[in-house]
Parts: sequence; C-alpha cells; structure tokens
Amino acid sequence: MATRPPRQRDTFRHGNLPEALLDAALVRLEADGAESISLRELASDAGVNHRAVYRHFPDKLSLLARVAERGWQQLAQRLKRSAARKAPGEPALVAASVEFFLFARDHANLFHLMGGARINTEGGFPDLEAAIIDALQVFAVGFAGTGMAPDIVIERTAIFVAALQGVVTQILHRRLHVAPAKAKSFVTDICRMLIKGIR
Repeated sequence: MATRPPRQRDTFRHGNLPEALLDAALVRLEADGAESISLRELASDAGVNHRAVYRHFPDKLSLLARVAERGWQQLAQRLKRSAARKAPGEPALVAASVEFFLFARDHANLFHLMGGARINTEGGFPDLEAAIIDALQVFAVGFAGTGMAPDIVIERTAIFVAALQGVVTQILHRRLHVAPAKAKSFVTDICRMLIKGIR
C-alpha cells in the first residue's frame, strides 16, 4: 500500500521561519547560484506550505535582498576583525582587502549576488543598503588613517572598492590566472598599488 507524502504545514512551529528560509536559500545559492532559488522549493526545504513563505518574502527579489544583506553582515564582521589586527592606515586597508578576497573565494556565489546587479534599485531594502555601508566603512576608515583629506575619502573609497571587486571577480572567473598558493600575495601587491595610485 502506497504511503502518503507528509502534509506540509501552513505554519512553522519550530524556530524562526524567515531564518530557516534564509539558511535554505544560502545552501542552494552556495551550491548552484541565485538562479537555483525558488520560493516554492524553499518552502519544501523548510517543510511548510508555500503560502507561509510569501507571508515573509512576497517575491524572490525580497528574499535575495535578505540573503545579500546577511552576506554583507558576514563580510563586515570579517573585514573588521582583519583590519583591527593591523595598524591604522595602509596596513589595515591591505588586511581588509585580503579578507575581502578570502570571503569571495570561500563564498563565490554569495559574493557574486552581493556584488552583481544592484538589488535595491527601487530603494525598498534599506537594511541591505545599511549593511553594505557598514561593511565598506572599514575601507573608508582605512583611507582616513592614511592621512587622506576628509573631503575625498568617500570618493576614493568607492574607486578602490570597485577596483578591488573587479580584480577579485576576475580571479574567481579565472580570467586572471593566479595560482591559489599565490593569490593572497597577489591581492596584497595589487592593493598596495591601488592605494598608492589613489592617494
């Protein structure tokens, strides 16, 4: 006699459903990229009816925004720890930049989501923007520590981060052929050149 599949729950009774959905989305993202994520499949992963998912995330974009926000929060923690271990200014900047690369290497698909096409084009995800600013503030503080004029710190930080992201992306896509054992030293050298040029 065939057994009936377990009935999905309309409500999530064990833990925090939004966080469980984010965890499930991150697993799918890390394995197969953002294209692999669907709200219905995440509902199945969490063992709930898809209607429960839509109560928290009305569409895929809102879910991806929250996933990206979590990624920026994780990156910010790593950047701050790395920069705090070094002297202010260039040493902290270089350390944070290398950590930026290591995060991207460890979480490539998440990094591509975070640094890809802007999710918050309509301004509907202020928490995401706040998380991005918090993470990138590490670089602004680093440039301020070099003695750079305060009125140009934000602009130069934006240029530096854009260049750093470009280099890291090219490494991840293997358009820049860098041996894994030499990647950290390569990124370090690139960052020092960028800092020298920007200052």
